Amino acid sequence: MDEQQQGAPRCGVGVVVPYDFALDHEMWRWVPEGATLHLTRTPFVETPADDGQARLISDPAMVRTAVREVLTPGPGVVAYSCTSGSFVDGAAGERALRAAVLDAGAPAAVTTAGALVTACAELGVTRLAVATPYVDDLTDLLAGFLAEHGVATVARHGLGLLGGIWQVRADDVADAVRAADHPDAQAVFVSCTNLATYDAVAGLERELGKPVLTANQVTVWAALRAVGRDAVGPGQTLVEGRPAVAAPSETPVPSETPVPSETPVPSEAPALPEPTVLRVVGAPELHKVRVRLPDESGALARLTAAVAEVGGNILSLSVHAQDAGSVVDEMLVGGPVTAERLSQVIRRRLRGSAPDTVRVTPADPHELVDTPTRALDLVAASRTPDGLREALAALLHADDVVAGPATGTHVLELTGPDGTPLVARRGWAPFTVTERARAEAFLRAGAAGPVGELLLDDGDALTATPATGAETAELATLLRTCVAGSPEATTTWTDADLRSVLLPPGGRCLLLRSRAGDLVAVAARLTAPDTGAETVVVVHPLHRRRGLGRWLRRRLTAGAPV
Repeated sequence: MDEQQQGAPRCGVGVVVPYDFALDHEMWRWVPEGATLHLTRTPFVETPADDGQARLISDPAMVRTAVREVLTPGPGVVAYSCTSGSFVDGAAGERALRAAVLDAGAPAAVTTAGALVTACAELGVTRLAVATPYVDDLTDLLAGFLAEHGVATVARHGLGLLGGIWQVRADDVADAVRAADHPDAQAVFVSCTNLATYDAVAGLERELGKPVLTANQVTVWAALRAVGRDAVGPGQTLVEGRPAVAAPSETPVPSETPVPSETPVPSEAPALPEPTVLRVVGAPELHKVRVRLPDESGALARLTAAVAEVGGNILSLSVHAQDAGSVVDEMLVGGPVTAERLSQVIRRRLRGSAPDTVRVTPADPHELVDTPTRALDLVAASRTPDGLREALAALLHADDVVAGPATGTHVLELTGPDGTPLVARRGWAPFTVTERARAEAFLRAGAAGPVGELLLDDGDALTATPATGAETAELATLLRTCVAGSPEATTTWTDADLRSVLLPPGGRCLLLRSRAGDLVAVAARLTAPDTGAETVVVVHPLHRRRGLGRWLRRRLTAGAPV
């Protein structure tokens, strides 16, 4: 019985390369001990190295046949290792190529062009310079493929070759990279798996001050990652999972230990496909991570990859609406990693260093309970004015909550259950739309109990409670009763109209009920920009002239419990 049958992990990588591929030895240099490559070639075709050749060697039927030739050793993934063959027909062609590999029986599929897109996402690269051996038409197709994936080609340099690409000298490859580089480029990509690049990458990265990606590098890196292994490549940004330098026009993030630029920085925690392996030794800590992200595909993946890199474990995640173009992600992260290290890696992965982009603070272990339970606990702790403000501050992670004017770096103005203006303040990040909605719901829940009781002369008792917004049908019935027989009897009210009375922005609404639970009066303090505050009182005809209106007005005006 062989190792695969005995349950050994699949560390083999099947590789389909073009018929003229001549750099088997170079591809092996990225492979760690214990992993292996199983290579096969597409059939020979006599044609120049242009888009026609690229389409011939990526023909699905031809690819499926080649894939089947490497399945016998039981690889965990099969890589189609040809850049032009995987980008020539755009994003749809690359997807079809991966589908062909899977259709042939491969357990997982990787292509060179697809691996390049993954590598750019991993490093946060959206502006790329490309160096190719191709004629211009083929280089243009590469740029078009990248554009489909949100990566702009800001500069390009092609050698114009139609054959013999494997014979290009290393010095000429390096010169092509220098010629392609541009100040706006965050990285440079060297296209074609038939160009030797392994020995040049680290030196070019130091020289240019940015990552240098190559076709064989990204292919082996992605394929090995699919089987849970890390590629090897000293001084190579992608392989070591760390930035050689900051991207252009952005503030560099200092490393924990300064290292001369000429010395490769050893990887502390190579990026893994799943955030489950801890690589940093130390006592477990619990952090609250708050990150402002662009509202776009792949942003959250870069954030979770950063947590995985430092060996963190995401224990909870919530997403807050921020504005039309961004969201705020809030996570609880556990693991043996410092706040400084976690913040540093997240900033680098997201290519952002603005003060309000990333915030890592110590977390309270009590926050590990589920969100509804925590909210109920905070409501229970809010039964006094001081307790209410403390609980609200804990809910919003605010520095404090005060009753008074809105002063501070970032403030959120609210109205307490008794009508008192409340201001949540903090210095480290603006409040989000989601947090406002959360705070308003919390205050409504905290105020849901009785506000006071009115004892009438005949011994009847009425109970006042704050409105919750769910009483629209009762309010509509009360209004229809009050206007019956008058010219306003035909008036209709929408749910939005009724809710604006029950939950007035910046105001307050009290409901007065009989012992049987019938709604007998409503008083709302409404606030309008042009007229200021206005109190509206509606009393059931059978309960008028009993002082209900005056009593409700005093409660609203005084803003104090009865």
